[in-house]
Amino acid sequence: MSHSQTRPTRVLALVAIVVGMVLPLACGVNPQPKEYGDDYRANFMLGCTGREPNGDVPDGGEVLASNKVCACIYDGLEETVPFDEAKDFEDKQSKAESGADIEVPKNIQSIIDGCAGGSS
Repeated sequence: MSHSQTRPTRVLALVAIVVGMVLPLACGVNPQPKEYGDDYRANFMLGCTGREPNGDVPDGGEVLASNKVCACIYDGLEETVPFDEAKDFEDKQSKAESGADIEVPKNIQSIIDGCAGGSS
């Protein structure tokens, strides 16, 4: 895969994780979970994919990333990133201006790159 093909994939995955972590705060879908689990995963997947669990796209929404990529990112977070670190990153995302260039922690970026690159 060429470098020019890799960069858009990384950008899409970064957008997916940012949206996945911020959407629950913005929409008030559920109270913010305090640990990984079904509620956090459901919120993450909705924000990451842009799809409801039944596959529907909410009014005014758009499809963002595939279920496969989003599930990979979530699983990587749950397996390797302590919840408090993921939550800290989520909080920074929610406070950032729209379109701002946010520094992604290396451990989270590694997960994104692995999932978006299809090498996971």
